Amino acid sequence: MIRFLRLTFTLALLFGIAYLSVTVYQGDAPEDRLTVLMGFVLLAATVAGALASAVGLPKITGFLVVGIVAGPSVTALIPWGALDELRLIDQFALALIALLAGGELKVQALQPAARSIALTTLAVVVVVWVGITLVFLPIGFFLPFLDETGFLGILALGALLGVWAANSSPDLTVAVIEETGSKGPLTDVILGVTIVKDVVVIVLFTLLLALAQPLLGHGEGEGGMLVGLLWEVGGALAAGGALGWVFSLYLQREGEQPAYAVFLFAYVLVLVSDLLHLELLLAGVAAGFTIENLSEAGDELIRSIEKVSVVIFAFFFTIAGASLDLAAIGGFWFGAVVLFSARLGLTYYGARLGTRWAGASEEIQSFTWRGLMSQGGVTLGLLLLLQEAFPEIGGGVVTLGMAVIIGNILGGPVLLKTALAGGAASAPKAEADGGGSPAGASEEAPA
Repeated sequence: MIRFLRLTFTLALLFGIAYLSVTVYQGDAPEDRLTVLMGFVLLAATVAGALASAVGLPKITGFLVVGIVAGPSVTALIPWGALDELRLIDQFALALIALLAGGELKVQALQPAARSIALTTLAVVVVVWVGITLVFLPIGFFLPFLDETGFLGILALGALLGVWAANSSPDLTVAVIEETGSKGPLTDVILGVTIVKDVVVIVLFTLLLALAQPLLGHGEGEGGMLVGLLWEVGGALAAGGALGWVFSLYLQREGEQPAYAVFLFAYVLVLVSDLLHLELLLAGVAAGFTIENLSEAGDELIRSIEKVSVVIFAFFFTIAGASLDLAAIGGFWFGAVVLFSARLGLTYYGARLGTRWAGASEEIQSFTWRGLMSQGGVTLGLLLLLQEAFPEIGGGVVTLGMAVIIGNILGGPVLLKTALAGGAASAPKAEADGGGSPAGASEEAPA
């Protein structure tokens, strides 16, 4: 209790100091104001993470909550303009998280879980897609921004939201796995399904977005948009893999000295993705996967990122929390609750179905679904693409989707942490003694 009160007081003190500092620097020195905000984000997120950990929650939850409180929706300590100014640093953090996610996908370790990953991905995507489409049909007729949309248009929008709802967040998943230090079959399946499903969802959403254009009153589908979105996905995987291959050659030549170069490489990923209009998360995952599996120094690269992962996660997820619009909850709370609940139940059923088809262990069948609920930046990005394609209804769709995302982005990490802890507790004792098992990792997590 003393530690809890001390951390709470420290967090309140940081908010007060930041508020006074921003007030002093407002107007004459915007660069000083930005420096103050960056320092505040890192310090406050660190304290909030420790506070969340003290009450048994993932540190990520603390990062997100402090971002929400400091963001435009609550105190506006971090205004919308500052979020735009912090975008480059935020993208840099995302590139490092994506490299870390790709580096966790080791071919040799994933081979035993390949069947479970493939079948679970298929089952979850199909079950959530079909289920959310059917659930959205009756809801759509009561949403004011769809008053002028006919049955086929609502069906098309429901199908888009169904695919969108199947998406999970690789960045949140990686952050919680790194925090708990979890290893083992359950962790491999959850991370593998999350990343593979992310690619599948983006491709399906891209195809549906083009096909839905005539049904939502935009005449013939825009082939240019389809080509452009497919390039963001396929080009990201190809460019990320190619850059990762080049960097793996560099690592082999330089030996075990990747620490000084990994940040430069992440920055190159950001620049290339922005220049070629590629999906940065997928490019980083492809690069990390290639480096890990082609270079003997791949493990050293991952360890280099892990050393500063707490700082990366603190900054990235605090900004992510600040970007959430809480006004979305009041606008369409009933529809959001229905969609959130339906996604929860459908994800559970799809994951159980897929893992059972694969003949996975009872541990994997019982806990995998909890690791697939998180949603993050890619999920919001898909909504913004929908808004761009259908501006007449896009604002309402983004507001509705944002309300669903808020629940998933806060509840998802908690469910994932309970899954990893539950999987560790159910692991055989002999396995736990093998070093690097989920059980061994979970015992270290509170420290």
